Amino acid sequence: MWMDLPKTEQQYLLRGIGLALAAVMLCVAFWTSALSPAALDRTAAQAAGGDVAGAVDSYLDQADSIASASTRGEALWRASVLTHVSLSEPQGAVQLLEQLIERLPEHPRVVDAHARIAMIQRHHDGDPIRAGVRWVAAASVDPGHPEAGRWMLAAGLAFADAGDQDNALRALRVAATRSEQAVAAHLAQGRIHLQRDPAQAYSDYDAAFRAGADGEARRLAHLGMATALEYLDRRDAALAELDEALEEGESDAAIQRRRNRLRARRSQ
Repeated sequence: MWMDLPKTEQQYLLRGIGLALAAVMLCVAFWTSALSPAALDRTAAQAAGGDVAGAVDSYLDQADSIASASTRGEALWRASVLTHVSLSEPQGAVQLLEQLIERLPEHPRVVDAHARIAMIQRHHDGDPIRAGVRWVAAASVDPGHPEAGRWMLAAGLAFADAGDQDNALRALRVAATRSEQAVAAHLAQGRIHLQRDPAQAYSDYDAAFRAGADGEARRLAHLGMATALEYLDRRDAALAELDEALEEGESDAAIQRRRNRLRARRSQ
């Protein structure tokens, strides 16, 4: 049948077949390349299959490709997370996160990059000051982020642990404006103020109550208020605070010891 066709028709059909094959090969090459919309998902499946190092390399190829900024940033983010969590290479992860921040400053993952660097600096490097600065940076990039309050609380606690009380208080004041972090932030402010300003510490612990402190947080607030009152030489008020805690069913050894000590001193 082929031989019965005129030569011009044979050439026409061959050209058509060749063009179709070329189109198929181009489609296959595109969908298997770093430019493919499925590249990120394909690499995620590669990591899930156990080839984590290979997946990191694939993500880095995508990050260095001419794909969209959104895809390149997401690839760098995923490579950093795998490097940190699966390959246990926190410093390598930090390098990738810094690349993301520098190369794609408008990418939505930049805020997550700052927060992850802070976590590594705090828990792996043991550097609370640098971690606090990074958490503040994360919250500053996107103040409306659902985690912004938690980041400011973490920054405040990190600064406090490092002895930087002024920056700690600044961060904690911001954290206290978020309902989810308000109780913890007020308690932390109270701890800082106890030595330097007991009256303010009392107000901080009272604010923790008003923010909804319950359970352990409520017990700590009672103890903090009693301590602040002691520092202000208001022992009867401090004792009344502890009595109130016991009446609320928050009895424990610390409260009992504090109350017994105050009663003994009052009877002297």
